[in-house]
Amino acid sequence: MTGIPVAIIADETRPPRHEPSNTSQSNHVFYFDKKEDPLIFRYGGNERSRIPSYRRFGAGKIIGSPGYLSVYFEGSKEVFTIRGPGEGRGSGSVFRDKTLMTWARAKGAKAKHIKSGEGDGNGGSAAEDGDFISLEPPRKRQRADKSPRPDGGDKTPDYRSIYGKAKSEDEESDGDETSSDSEDENKVGSHLSDMSAAKKRSLELHRQIKNRPGDTKAWLELIGLQDTLFREQQIEDQSLIGDQVKAVAELKLSLYEEALPHATNISLKETLLNGMMREGEKVWDPKQLAKHWEETTKTDPDSFLLWVSRLNFELSQVATFTYDELKSVMVTKLQSLSQALASASSDDNAVATFCSQLIYVFVRLTCYLRDSGYVELAVAAWQATLELNFCRPSSASDFQSVMEDFSDFWESEVPRIGEDNAKGWRHFVEDMGAMADPPEAMTRKPSGMPQTRDPFKAWASVERRETADARMPARTLDEGTDDDPFRIIMFSDIKDLVLWFPPQVLSQAQAQLVDALLTFCRLPIAGLSSDHRAGYSALKDPFIAPRGKAFESALNQLGRHEASTSVEIERKPPLFGQQGGNMALSQELLFSGQDWFQYLEQWSDLSNEADGEVEPSWVLETLRYLVTSCGIEQLAEYYLAMAWLNEPSGAKKLAKGLLKRYSSNTRLYNAYAMIEFANGNVDMAEKVLLSATSQNSADSQLLWNTWIWMHLKAGKKQLALLRLLSSVDSTIDVKTSSPVSSALLLKARSHFSTKRDYSLSSHQLEPALQYAEGFALLEYLSTAENSSSTKSPSQGNISSVLANIQCFATELSSLGHQTLHERLLQTAARLLYHHATHGPYKPSTLRNHLHEFIRLFPHNTLFLSLLAWAEQSTLRIDDPVRTILRESLSSTKQEDITNPEDSHTAVPIPTHRFAIEYELLSGAGLRPVGTATIHSTKAAFEAAVSDPSACKYNVDIWIGYIRFLTQVYLQALALSSGSSAKTGTRESGRKKTDAQAASALKALKDVFYRAVAACPWSKRLYMEVFSVTATGEPGEPGGGGGGALVKELSSGELRAVVGTMVAKGLRVHVDFEGFERKWKVKEEEEERVRDEKEETEKRARLERERRWDLEVSVHRDRHLGPERGDGRRGHYERYGDRDRDRGWDRRWEGERGFDRI
Repeated sequence: MTGIPVAIIADETRPPRHEPSNTSQSNHVFYFDKKEDPLIFRYGGNERSRIPSYRRFGAGKIIGSPGYLSVYFEGSKEVFTIRGPGEGRGSGSVFRDKTLMTWARAKGAKAKHIKSGEGDGNGGSAAEDGDFISLEPPRKRQRADKSPRPDGGDKTPDYRSIYGKAKSEDEESDGDETSSDSEDENKVGSHLSDMSAAKKRSLELHRQIKNRPGDTKAWLELIGLQDTLFREQQIEDQSLIGDQVKAVAELKLSLYEEALPHATNISLKETLLNGMMREGEKVWDPKQLAKHWEETTKTDPDSFLLWVSRLNFELSQVATFTYDELKSVMVTKLQSLSQALASASSDDNAVATFCSQLIYVFVRLTCYLRDSGYVELAVAAWQATLELNFCRPSSASDFQSVMEDFSDFWESEVPRIGEDNAKGWRHFVEDMGAMADPPEAMTRKPSGMPQTRDPFKAWASVERRETADARMPARTLDEGTDDDPFRIIMFSDIKDLVLWFPPQVLSQAQAQLVDALLTFCRLPIAGLSSDHRAGYSALKDPFIAPRGKAFESALNQLGRHEASTSVEIERKPPLFGQQGGNMALSQELLFSGQDWFQYLEQWSDLSNEADGEVEPSWVLETLRYLVTSCGIEQLAEYYLAMAWLNEPSGAKKLAKGLLKRYSSNTRLYNAYAMIEFANGNVDMAEKVLLSATSQNSADSQLLWNTWIWMHLKAGKKQLALLRLLSSVDSTIDVKTSSPVSSALLLKARSHFSTKRDYSLSSHQLEPALQYAEGFALLEYLSTAENSSSTKSPSQGNISSVLANIQCFATELSSLGHQTLHERLLQTAARLLYHHATHGPYKPSTLRNHLHEFIRLFPHNTLFLSLLAWAEQSTLRIDDPVRTILRESLSSTKQEDITNPEDSHTAVPIPTHRFAIEYELLSGAGLRPVGTATIHSTKAAFEAAVSDPSACKYNVDIWIGYIRFLTQVYLQALALSSGSSAKTGTRESGRKKTDAQAASALKALKDVFYRAVAACPWSKRLYMEVFSVTATGEPGEPGGGGGGALVKELSSGELRAVVGTMVAKGLRVHVDFEGFERKWKVKEEEEERVRDEKEETEKRARLERERRWDLEVSVHRDRHLGPERGDGRRGHYERYGDRDRDRGWDRRWEGERGFDRI
């Protein structure tokens, strides 16, 4: 209920369901409850079953207030309103009450309009009576009243009248009512105008599919609108849960079933079937779902979309899942697609489709092998595929003819791609005598047993160590292969796993293979493929999505923050580490340093050897080989960025080597200059740019823009303007600080505008974008000194910049260049951030433009992070960031609804991750880091993992959820232990904290078992149970796990976890039963040694005591004599034990001491 006093009368016809706890007040209608209910905030209102039956008195008026304050119902919600003059009941006609009329029409009620006219049979008239009009239906009238009036009073038209067929009185009344309603609607607005955009669109789609049932796209759009329509009926900030989700799914399922018979297009019919099965997953039980999948795949066995969806379903069925069976399914599909590609006609669209599908299945297969623990097999499959498609001999025509040669190359165990001194298969065939010898046998570092008494912790530590050592295929002579023969990968093991592309499609497939390789390594793609949606699709696939840097950082801060004691709000910088985020790739994101968003991060910040990830050195060496030996020039700057982040000391040498090989590549010069600037070598960076701009290349504007940004970051605004103008007029001396003439500015504006428009019209998109950025920088720097928007010497005219960019962005959007449009807005966001951090600014300008950017690209994490940063200092009750995230998570674009073949989830994974990060890191900035409310953070996790169309199959989200609940449990456990230790704590308080800890532990266990049920193929998820501490032993994860599960689960439950991994076929290096037997023998031996040592020490202690007593007795008898000795006997009896406890080597002072006595 609201906090507004409202008159309430209890309904005496029904007994109140809510009884007060105090029996003395049980007979009262009202009672006071001073104990707060935290569930009100969580669920958005009181529990309806506990609210006593009541009815309002006074038609919603507020006691003690003027008549314009009232409460009314809007659906099931109580809404407080302030009525204006002439609105509402008691202030004029009821037909002017907009809210009441809307509600009445929704209920199907019709107004009864009474027209003033002639009197009734009684001779009176309503107008004459004036003070009374009867609204009740008239009683039985005389028959004479029904007869036509002779004076023409009967206005019913004749059947031959030009006004049409005669109408009954009811129809005439309805017509009058409609006419009157139209008059009233001109005053208060029609019912249609009160509808939301979604409801209006829903009505349009209903009419459209009624007229054209075969319009499948209209059906899909209508189905996609159901979530929005349902949420409009919900309480604000309340998400769909439980039965509500099922109800929406049933509604959408019925629409899918209704649309299917009318679908004629094969592709759209597949989309309908796929959507129907997704919604059925929320409604049907597993057996029914499996039966429906069997029937659906029989209907269309060649559908690739349905095959992928069924593969996802089979992977998530923990009861029936086995590693070998699902691997066989993917290998079979891989071979069938390879045969289809080999026999495909010259149709470019069909060949491109087969290539994309083949590479996707290969990525899914290798990621599946990696996640199941077979990392070396997955890496070997990639090595063979890269050798076959990037290093093939010129004589190779088809895979069958070269299979024997490649088998010889593989079995020779010479260095392969990604390994040191690798020269490739081509060199092996053409110059076999010059091939390098096989690498030396690898030796294993000796490692001792973990220092723990728990066999499960000890086994987990050894298993992680073995996993870290088995990330690359082993050679025959390597140490340790006798115990684990799976580490040696023979050619027969990968023969059915590799890809071979015919020569006619090889160049097209190579770019896609490079991006697929980065996806397998859990890195963001390099964007080499011509399909701009390839990277976006990877971000929407929970099985292959890259890991998120910001998400990992947020999880690592769990339980490691210190409470802030400052009263003032501290403004934190944005989350610049956005690897795995959703952004448009550009060079300023690859080489930005620490003051702007980063597309890539150091590998050590994301990867852990114990997680079984791909070895970083192999990734870097593979990229180097592709760039330098295979001639993939487009990958050079991505490789340079990776090498700079992970090996900064060698970046300069590497950049010079790449420039020597690709001397005409302007982007490499620009990348090298940005690296030097980020490293603090400003002079060297300017020398590189000066040398590169003197070449006058076609895309030199990129170099000038980078140079301008360097001056802006250094606070040299005038120098930046002169440098920019020198790109237009080379005669300008930038060393002079003379004022710039208006003619020169006009010439520069004309130059950038002309170059930008010409490049766009000639489809030179990259130069067009660079000239647009140069034009924007010119507008920002050429601000008059008296401009109202400039209040700092380092700032420019941000209003002119935004207007300039908005104009060109509209043109890009109209031409369909969405990627360039997004990159241009990212440049605008960069200028906004620079302007806001270098002087005073208008917060409303910053927020309004960021809101507009997010409206256009709702899933761009760069824009979302900047908005979270901009809203930190606003002391607002509502949270606009949460509101935008909720809208982004619940809405889908039209292209995602009608073309879901390219996506697996309606919303990209980074958007869900950002919503969780915002709660974990308290994005509003009003609380210390890591102190977000438990319920809001848990709700963000649940929104991601509960829906199959969201992140239910994403392992990273599940592991983050487990770690978060582990920290919640540890905090509750600490409170429980603290309350038990305090002597003054009440018994009720201790019980409450104990109950909270027990509830947190139960929630933790439930989430873990749900995670295993959703992702039974992930070994990393199973091993999360055995996480030890936040710091961890060497080789163990340090994500704040805390070891709660391994401590709280029983030995039987832990055995079941290990047994499930073995039963499902996941890779387990150390057999637990054998390890446990050896561990018990070792423990028994150690216990026997400890017992023998304790027994020896005990006998030695007794011997020392006996000798001590004997020595004391001798000294007493010798120096004190019998008489005095008796007097001292009590002293030795009292203090002998104390003296012995001080150490057996500490004796009395000797004979001289006794002599003194």
